[in-house]
Amino acid sequence: MDEEAKKKHIKNLWNKARRYNNKLRFQARLQKMTESNLKEMMIDDLNEEQEEEGTQQDTQPKLKWYLIDTDRTFCKVWNFLITILTIYTLFVVPYIVVFKVVYEWCELDTDGTISEDTANCPPENIKKDETLFKIELALDIIYFIEILLNFVKKTRAHKELKAIAQNYIGGYFVFDVVATIPCLFMSEPGNYYLLKIFRIVHVTRLTQPLQLLLGVALQKYSKKRQNDLSSFAGLIFYVIYVSHLMACLWLWIGQQQNCEESQDEHCTKSWVYENDFFDKPKHT
Repeated sequence: MDEEAKKKHIKNLWNKARRYNNKLRFQARLQKMTESNLKEMMIDDLNEEQEEEGTQQDTQPKLKWYLIDTDRTFCKVWNFLITILTIYTLFVVPYIVVFKVVYEWCELDTDGTISEDTANCPPENIKKDETLFKIELALDIIYFIEILLNFVKKTRAHKELKAIAQNYIGGYFVFDVVATIPCLFMSEPGNYYLLKIFRIVHVTRLTQPLQLLLGVALQKYSKKRQNDLSSFAGLIFYVIYVSHLMACLWLWIGQQQNCEESQDEHCTKSWVYENDFFDKPKHT
């Protein structure tokens, strides 16, 4: 065998060795991934078994007639409804606070013009959007019922009426009352609409439907991967909502500096009035 043939033979042997080494590495990675998935599935099975055993061992006395078990189907459906309404409120309330004329305005009889200033408007000239008014009234009625039900919702951590009430009063009770009662019992006035912004304390409900949907769509994956993907999707949803809030806040700030109503000679118009955005349609 001459020198050139030896080089070709050695090169072929090296190529075979590299292919064999790559094959072994691929098999090792595949086996490691399989073992990892099996471990995750075994952990999930163990957790489910522990939950089932805990449920079986948790032999509590019969539920009192005036308490509502949060594990019952009715309560789950009701909580899901409240979550959907809360998401609607979280997006709509900042928009209406900025564009108040969408919900309530002052219709002047003299020339038929419309003004956003309802503070100095005669009561008979204040007009509301009937559709939004009915929606907001229905929402406040449902939230009022939710406030009452929160005093009798039994959870695993709070099983007695006194403990349930103390937990709710020390938590969201004040925010829920401030955001619901004034508007509900004063016929949804626009001047008190800003109070509904207190429902932002329930912002954690924002991603619950998304997590439920992903939980159904990702059933074939382990719980760890489901949680990772749900957390990432929830983060994106929170970024969208924060962007919505920042946009509404930026517009609201821009509406505050109206030099036409100011007596300051050195007044500087905000970007809203400088570009004549205030009198343009709201969708622009």
